[in-house]
Amino acid sequence: MPQIEARAQAAKAKGDAAGALAAYEEAAKLEPASAKFQDEIGFLLAVMQQNADAIARFERAIELDPKFAPAHYHLGVAFWLEKNYDRGLDELRQAASLGLKVFDYRFRLGAALNEASRFSESIPELKAAAEIDPRSGDAWAALGLAYQGTNDSGLAADAYRHALDIDPKNTGVRNSYGISLVNTGQGDAGIEQFRKVLAIEPDNLTARLNIGFGYLQKSQLEDAIRQFREVIEIDPKLSTAHYDLGVALKEKDDIDGAKVELKKALELDPSMSEAHYTLGIANWQSGEFEEAAQNMRQAIGLRPDYAQAYFMLGTVLKQKGDPDGAIAALRESIRLNSADPGPYNTLGQILKQRGDGEGSKQAFADGAKAKAKIEERQADLLRNGMAVGRKP
Repeated sequence: MPQIEARAQAAKAKGDAAGALAAYEEAAKLEPASAKFQDEIGFLLAVMQQNADAIARFERAIELDPKFAPAHYHLGVAFWLEKNYDRGLDELRQAASLGLKVFDYRFRLGAALNEASRFSESIPELKAAAEIDPRSGDAWAALGLAYQGTNDSGLAADAYRHALDIDPKNTGVRNSYGISLVNTGQGDAGIEQFRKVLAIEPDNLTARLNIGFGYLQKSQLEDAIRQFREVIEIDPKLSTAHYDLGVALKEKDDIDGAKVELKKALELDPSMSEAHYTLGIANWQSGEFEEAAQNMRQAIGLRPDYAQAYFMLGTVLKQKGDPDGAIAALRESIRLNSADPGPYNTLGQILKQRGDGEGSKQAFADGAKAKAKIEERQADLLRNGMAVGRKP
């Protein structure tokens, strides 16, 4: 048996998947109860893109030994590649629970949760992966993405900084690091990172767009508009550049110019829910309530959990004289995001106009509670920042 395994390993080292598979098949016949051999066969079948057969072998390995972590891991990856995400996550979790100190298991589970936008769940796995292998730039970068997904730009920046210490030439991570800096009010520092990307990759349009975003966050609207126009000159079909330019023009109160760019963005990419939403805001500001309501419905159709779009739809319907529709939209916004005080207050106004004093009173009270929680969180951030010597 050791000779057969040695032959299989030698074939793998040479990149001879078929030779390694033949050797492990021979070994499995001699030891049919070996979960290890079934898992090795499954892995080689997966390499040879025979995924269905590979899955069968991984499942057989688990039947033979339910606690054989590598088979759970490989099966999870195989299911994920087949877009069977629920089964994939189940198996990856099994592998991680059986191998708490194995980097690959914790990292792959965290990365899969990131892909599924389940960022709060991915953070513990990726933190564990980074602790197991602190020199893994991939683990730190994925952890930064997870923090970014939970809107914790400060911790995201820390994680991206670790990743860049390991791999300073990773322009994707540097772009993300710059965004996290901009999102924490460090616009100049963020722009500096984007310029470092361009020093490595002069044609990196994402960095050029991000410079415009940095200017936009700093309210340097003319600089932002100029930057976005330069990107559009390079690539006129880049929908995000037209969208960003539309946002900048809207901030400058050039509503007509903003509409032109937002419509162009949607012409290039009709699935951009943010562009539908922002165009709706522009139409609302122009008093075009019917168009604004349609824009908000299109945004919601593309993104059913778009709480802010429901809030704006409720606002628009209120002004259109459709209180029933407005109430329904506002209640859905509250259901999706109970932390935003805005929908409560608009709902309270409508209920008061309809003579529902108790309902109005409750809505305003809930809005006040939501506002108080936001102010409390802001105060905590200020206190914590000062406690560690940082500027708030």
